[in-house]
Amino acid sequence: MLFLARPHLKSVRFVGFAFGLFAVVSISAASADASSVYGAVLDPQGQTVGGARVTLLSPLGDVVVRTTGPEGTYRFDGLDRGDYKLTAQARGFSDTDLDVAVETGRDQALDLHLKLSAVADHVLVSAALGGALAPEVGSSVSVLTAQDMEDRGDQSIFDAMRAVPGVSVAETGPRGGVTSLFVRGGESDYNLVQIDGIPLNEFGGAFDFAPLTTDGVDRVEVTRSPESALYGTDAVSSVVDIVTRSGDGPPQVSLLEEVGSFATWRIGVGASGLTHGVGWAVDASRLDSGGPVPNSSYQDQSAIVSLSYPSSGRRQFTFNFFGNANNAGAPGPYGSDPDDLFTGIDYTSRDKQNLFGYAFSYTEQFSPRFRQVTTVNASTNDYYFISSSGNSYSNNLQGRFDTRSEILVSNSDFLAAGFEYQREQIEDTYIANAENTPFVLPRTTFAYFVENRWTPARRWSVTAGVRADDIRTSALPANEPDGRPPIPANALLVVDPHVSLAWLAHDAASGSGFGATRLHSSFGTGIREPNGYELAFTNNPQLKPERSLCFDLGIDQHLAGDHAVLSATYFYTRLKDEIEVLGGSLTNLSTFMTANLGNARAQGVELSARVRPTSSVRLETGYTFMPTEILALDGSNQALAPFQVGQPLLRRPRNYGYYTVAWTHRRLTLDNDAYWRGQILDLEPNYGTYACELGLPCLFENKGYVRLDGGFSYRVHKGLEVYGQIYNLLDRHYEEVLGYPALPLNFMAGIRFNLARE
Repeated sequence: MLFLARPHLKSVRFVGFAFGLFAVVSISAASADASSVYGAVLDPQGQTVGGARVTLLSPLGDVVVRTTGPEGTYRFDGLDRGDYKLTAQARGFSDTDLDVAVETGRDQALDLHLKLSAVADHVLVSAALGGALAPEVGSSVSVLTAQDMEDRGDQSIFDAMRAVPGVSVAETGPRGGVTSLFVRGGESDYNLVQIDGIPLNEFGGAFDFAPLTTDGVDRVEVTRSPESALYGTDAVSSVVDIVTRSGDGPPQVSLLEEVGSFATWRIGVGASGLTHGVGWAVDASRLDSGGPVPNSSYQDQSAIVSLSYPSSGRRQFTFNFFGNANNAGAPGPYGSDPDDLFTGIDYTSRDKQNLFGYAFSYTEQFSPRFRQVTTVNASTNDYYFISSSGNSYSNNLQGRFDTRSEILVSNSDFLAAGFEYQREQIEDTYIANAENTPFVLPRTTFAYFVENRWTPARRWSVTAGVRADDIRTSALPANEPDGRPPIPANALLVVDPHVSLAWLAHDAASGSGFGATRLHSSFGTGIREPNGYELAFTNNPQLKPERSLCFDLGIDQHLAGDHAVLSATYFYTRLKDEIEVLGGSLTNLSTFMTANLGNARAQGVELSARVRPTSSVRLETGYTFMPTEILALDGSNQALAPFQVGQPLLRRPRNYGYYTVAWTHRRLTLDNDAYWRGQILDLEPNYGTYACELGLPCLFENKGYVRLDGGFSYRVHKGLEVYGQIYNLLDRHYEEVLGYPALPLNFMAGIRFNLARE
């Protein structure tokens, strides 16, 4: 039986307030004179395509989605008069779109015809307010679909992200080990993580990707650039937006069950549908694994709920819930031991986490050119650590209220502007007052933002935005045992711009060998506010957010009638005002001092290719070349010891890449995937930089690796599939993080059942 621990009490109160606020808003049905658009999605042979994604965009950018059932049909009801864009997407086919003029009281039947292609122009929600087609967005965005993740046998979101250029994954050992992302040279706490628009980061930006599974996920959008102009804090080098399954098609039920190496088993159930105008989706899953060494067992439980009403029309109300409870053993490092400091596996320590998120959204379209979107969300990210040296906890709470106006200034000019209120806080065992009692450390942000998306000509699209954040950190009480004096309240105003450009330089005729050429570029800045330890363990009241600046320029080239797409992007990232810890003693915390002195740089090239030579073969590959460099501290020609100016940044590989190839013949699909990473600079696994304080080396080279995976799936009957996946086929011994061995050759096998009706 799935069990999720009770969420934080203050989170429940916040959600109750949000529910009460929106309960007073009445939801009315579409007007009697509304119209419908319906039809079928067809492949090049004229056969209907089930499971295709049909999207309807209004001039305001409003996105309504339907998924075709087994018969390949779709339908949109309750549409007001106006001009719309209708698109269809399906795996292995090019997207097709139609301009649709809806008249009052007049229904239209429109079939959408697909053709074989490697192109996939998704509708994006994370890189632009209101949603936009990928070719219209100049930022570097990768989209991982549920089908992509299923084909590769990805169980976790971070596994799926290994196939994203510019993203490096660092997993500490077996399942459940702390897992971080480094994007374009940014730090591991520089990634804003959202599920259905709900921010999940801890106070100060940190996030562990280990518990996030692919169950119930429709797609993952990864925007590889600073997006603080849209989202404020934590969006320093990327935004990872996880979009769960929604009720946008015929009712369907899914079930999967897997078993594998190390006493691992996994089960997942889900259901979704569109019933009488109500879209609904629920998913629940559980994963248990014994682990390769003592005290490395792992348990992960997740649940997702999505509701929307009505399915289309002038008003819409949505509710989203995400919950996860996980329990991981912490055996510590048991691999490489360059300083010979390993004293044995930790048989006691365990990490327990409860992660919950809630979101309520209400949209009111007052006219064909103006609508108001209001969202309230809350999340809790709570940890409990069991250790032989004493138990501890860390509770994080975040709540946001956001309202924005979206205006269609003209048919080529879309404007959005709004206000956001954010309250976040942390309570931690080690953040204590004068009585050495933990206290709640809060932070409040008032933000004002505006974004304009302008299409001056058919081939051009320009998006520009700016956001001002008024950040207010509460006063910190003195801590006499540690010698910390009281720190007064602090207020800071920061402004972040962002601009991107997309240009269709060459629009080839359909079927030509040298196809469309698209250029794109973006520039933006990002901020990360200090975390609780950086604020509470020093006496620096003037600590500022860390900053990033990033510029990129890329090209997408279509070839062979869209059967191949080649992409190349150059990027430059500059990190500044990084928080550095100066001096300090573990026996006297008041001797620590933090200051915004750190600087670093990363630049490189992201290359990728997607090829679809036939309907049965699919190939994707990518490579990232990314040299990084530590720069001197502000006002100095030296780096903070033990680092040196010119050294690469920790755990950022200079070279890494991937490929995935799949072949389908009738009911059988075979896939082969590979991931490789070059050498990195890493830390001594037992004591980190503190080993240098003991007179020992603390920085070491961690050699590169190649991981090869392979799998199959066989459709036994309509809706019933058996499959298997072997990971680390070559049984290579490697460590993504020094001291933490990756799993040796291991496998998962199972059955998947899907039942859907038209």
